[in-house]
Amino acid sequence: MRNNHFNLPLDSHFKRPIIYTEERVMRFTLLAVAAALTMVSLPVLAGNVAVADSQTAIMATDAAKKTFDKLNADMKPQRDRLDTLRKDIAGFEEKFQKNASVMSDKDKRELQKQAEAKINEFKSLADAVQKRAQEVQQEMLKSLIPKTEVVVEELRKAGNYDIIIEKKNVIFADPSVDLTKKITEKLNAAK
Repeated sequence: MRNNHFNLPLDSHFKRPIIYTEERVMRFTLLAVAAALTMVSLPVLAGNVAVADSQTAIMATDAAKKTFDKLNADMKPQRDRLDTLRKDIAGFEEKFQKNASVMSDKDKRELQKQAEAKINEFKSLADAVQKRAQEVQQEMLKSLIPKTEVVVEELRKAGNYDIIIEKKNVIFADPSVDLTKKITEKLNAAK
């Protein structure tokens, strides 16, 4: 047991002296005041506040819809092939479950080899389709984000907003301060 050189009461759990000082009380008080100040509502500090979901606004534009419709049309053969592969793989699984008890080891290996080939083709094609979709989305965003920033600034000035907050960062906002639809409308009008 450690010596208590100062004859102070010991904290029973940590076996160290409990020190009550004005400095410690002052630090705690300052910390409590600082915490209380940070809890002050942002709208009270900001004045006129609005929210917007920029991603939803962009994806709802005519340009985005047109881009994704074209992508879907271009990728239809790949999606059809993925559906065929999915059915083939399910067929291999079903065949194996039904006939495994009567199949020879050689037949099982052959069936497994065929299934693995289809699975590998499926994964490869699915990765290619996903990569292409991401590339198209990035190209679209690259062209629409600068336009969106201009529209948001126009709406900020027109509505005399001090702050426009991304909607996903807000727990609750009255629908009357949501600018998402207005952003989409202005982007569609800008073309």
